Amino acid sequence: MGKKSLILILAIVSCVLFSCKKSTDDAKKIYEEGKALVANEKKWTEGGEALLKALSLQDESEPTSMLTSTYYLLSMVYWQQDFTDKALLYAKKAQQCSTDLNGDSLELQILNRLASCYYLSGMHDSATYYYNKVRDIALEKKDSIMIVNAYNNIGAVLISSEKFEEALEMFDKGAAFSLHRKKDDATYHYNRSRCSQNLHQWEKCAEEIRLSLKCQDEKDIEAREKLYRRLYQAEKNIGKLETACNAADSSYILADSVFRMKQREELKNITEKYQQEKYEAELALQRSHWLLAIADVVLIFVFIIFYLLYRNKRRVVNLQRRMEALKIQVVREEQKRDDPEDETWTEEKEENLEQLYLEQFAVSRDIFRSRPAYNKLRQLKYHTDKNYLPDEERMPLIDSVLEVFIDHLQKLRINYPELTEDECIYAVLIYLGCNNATASILTKTSEATLRKRRSRFKQKTSEQVFNCLFG
Repeated sequence: MGKKSLILILAIVSCVLFSCKKSTDDAKKIYEEGKALVANEKKWTEGGEALLKALSLQDESEPTSMLTSTYYLLSMVYWQQDFTDKALLYAKKAQQCSTDLNGDSLELQILNRLASCYYLSGMHDSATYYYNKVRDIALEKKDSIMIVNAYNNIGAVLISSEKFEEALEMFDKGAAFSLHRKKDDATYHYNRSRCSQNLHQWEKCAEEIRLSLKCQDEKDIEAREKLYRRLYQAEKNIGKLETACNAADSSYILADSVFRMKQREELKNITEKYQQEKYEAELALQRSHWLLAIADVVLIFVFIIFYLLYRNKRRVVNLQRRMEALKIQVVREEQKRDDPEDETWTEEKEENLEQLYLEQFAVSRDIFRSRPAYNKLRQLKYHTDKNYLPDEERMPLIDSVLEVFIDHLQKLRINYPELTEDECIYAVLIYLGCNNATASILTKTSEATLRKRRSRFKQKTSEQVFNCLFG
C-alpha cells in the first residue's frame, strides 16, 4: 500500500512539474513576442496585451529576470501611452524584483524609469533622488552614456523647479563626461539654451541654439523644429525681427512636414499664426464646398425622382385620355357599321375599325407597364424553378392583367366568337412580352398546350390581329 501511495505522489509531482514547465515555456514565448512588439516595432497596445498575458502565466511571488523585464517593459508601455500612474506602479514592481535578485542588468533602466514617472507626476524631489541614484551607479560602472543622461535629467528637473543656475551646473558636469559625440553636444547646447531662455538671457540663448543646430542631426526634423521655434523667441526678444521671421519660417516648414495633421497652436509667431489661420480657412471652405456639392447632388436626385414621378403620372393620365378618345371613336365607327341605312360601310373601313381595336390594345399595354404588376411579370422570365406559381402569387397577377384588358378580351370574343377565354388571355400575355415558359408558369398550362392555343388563335382571327398580338 505504501509503495502504491509513493508512486501516486511521484506521478502527481511529475504532472505538476510538467504543467509548471509548460506554463513557463508559454510565458517565455509570449513574453518574447511582446518584447519584440514593444522594443522593435513600437506597437505599444499589442505589445502591452502580450506582456500582460505573459505576466498572468508567471508566478509573481518568485522573482526572476523575465519577471523583472516584464514589469519594466509594461512600465515602458504605460509611460508611452501617458498612463503615468500605471507606469510608476510597474516600475516599482520591477525595482522590487530587481532588488530581490541582488541587482539586475536592467537596474539602471528601471531606476531611470522610476525617476521619469515621478518627474511626470510633478514629484520633483523623488525624481531627483532616483536620477542621483542612476548617476551614482553609472559612475561606479563608468557608463558615460548613463552619466550624461543622468546629469541632463537632473538639470531638467531643476529647470522645472526654477533653479536655472544649478541646472546649468548639472549640464556642464554632464558635458565633462561626454565622449564629444555630436548628439551629446547638440543636447548640451539645447539644455543651456533652455536655462538662458528662463533667465531672459536672449543673446546667450540664441547663441546656444545656433551651436545646437550645427550639431543636430539633419534627419531629426522634430528637434530642429523646436530649436528654430526657440530661436524665433530669442531673436524676437532681442529685437532682430527679420532674423526672427526667418527662424519662424524654418520652424513652420519643418513642423508642416512632420506634423501635417496636427494643430499648430504652439506656433506663436505672426507668420505661423497666419499660415494656421489660412490652413483652417481653406479647410473650412473646402468642407463647405463639399457640403454644398453633396446638397446639390441630393437636391438633383430629389428633383429627378419627383420629375420622374410627375412624368409617369402625366403619362398615365395622357394614356387614359387617349384610351377614352379611342373608345369614343370605336363606338362611333361601330354605330356606322351596325346602321342598316348606312350603305357606305366598306371592307376598308372594317380594317380601320380593327386597327382602332389594336391601338386600344397598345394603349392598354402602356398603361399596364406603369403598374408594379408588370415588373413582377417580367421577373418571371428569370424564374429558375419551372414549377407553376401558387395561387396566392398567380391570381393577383392574372387579376391585374384582366383589370386592364377586360374590355379588349370581351371585344375579341364578340368579334371572333370561336375564341375561348383561355386563348384570349394567352394572347394578351404574349402581347405583354411573356414567352411560353412564363405563360406556362402563370397559367398552370403546359407549353405544348400553349403552342396549340397559338395555332388555334391564328386560325380563328385575322392575320392583322394575330401579327399584332404575336408578332
